[in-house]
Amino acid sequence: MRVEALVVGGGLIALAAMTTLLVAPRGGHAADPGGAGPAGKTPAVKLEPIPGSTAKRVILTAKAAERLGIETGKVGEEPIVRRQMVSGLITPPMGKPIAQKPASGGVAAPAAGSTSRPPAAGFADFGRAPAAGFADFGRAPAARPPEPPPAAAPAPQPVAAPAAVPVAGEVWVLVTLTPGELERLAKDRPARLLPLATREKPTKEVVAQPSGVAPVEDSKRSMLSLYYIVAGKDHGLALNNRMRVELELAGSAEKQKFVPYSAVYYDAKGTAWVYVNTNPLTFERQRIAVDRVIGDVAVLAEGPAVGTPVVTVGASLLYGAEIFGK
Repeated sequence: MRVEALVVGGGLIALAAMTTLLVAPRGGHAADPGGAGPAGKTPAVKLEPIPGSTAKRVILTAKAAERLGIETGKVGEEPIVRRQMVSGLITPPMGKPIAQKPASGGVAAPAAGSTSRPPAAGFADFGRAPAAGFADFGRAPAARPPEPPPAAAPAPQPVAAPAAVPVAGEVWVLVTLTPGELERLAKDRPARLLPLATREKPTKEVVAQPSGVAPVEDSKRSMLSLYYIVAGKDHGLALNNRMRVELELAGSAEKQKFVPYSAVYYDAKGTAWVYVNTNPLTFERQRIAVDRVIGDVAVLAEGPAVGTPVVTVGASLLYGAEIFGK
């Protein structure tokens, strides 16, 4: 917001010059704010003081307003849903791992390199010569065959990422949050699943419900793991796939005042204003306090009453006309 204010402030002269060209009479003479223009013509811009304000009331002619392209909207009020986008991983239901069927039936053979030992000697070994004991004390040890040289260690193989396994049943969604993010979360609200930007968009919206499982703490990273559940069989999700998860934040049910963000004008000091359309072709600059910006909407902490018309296109040009009187 500070950067936007600097940009607007730096471009004030250019905007004022543009405003002068748009609203000035064709003869090239600037209109006199206090009276009629040259040869008795009505000035394109007229300024009047506003009691109790340092701003001035701007009154335009119909032709000047058309040249400036003035458009208006209204101050609204409704619940503003705040959301946060995080990364999620599709996992099997907790405590219900999905079993992988063997390629062929029967008992699977031990894997290569198995370290399992042969069974210990039993009754089948009865009568065999006993191992060397005290009777062999003092004899020369039997020659032992030379040991083969140690085999070279196999080169490490890269670990492949787990393949995405399509699932036709319930799946869980794992998201990782900081303690602060969890505190702001509406824990009883569902989450919306969205594909990554590089993936194909789903044919329908996929919603995950809170699992009710307490968050699991990861002490090494100071993070918390939270689970959501996607029920049904036609969700089209696959295990080990990454998804974007849209979470709803707390406090979204309260009605809040807002204006289109295009109506907000920042002066060179970073102060936020809107131009209120008090009467036809009459505009007054009023200070506002922006709580936050969500998309193309500015949520207001302070501002005009609900339903008040505000300028959504041309506010910067009105500011130039107000400051320079042209």
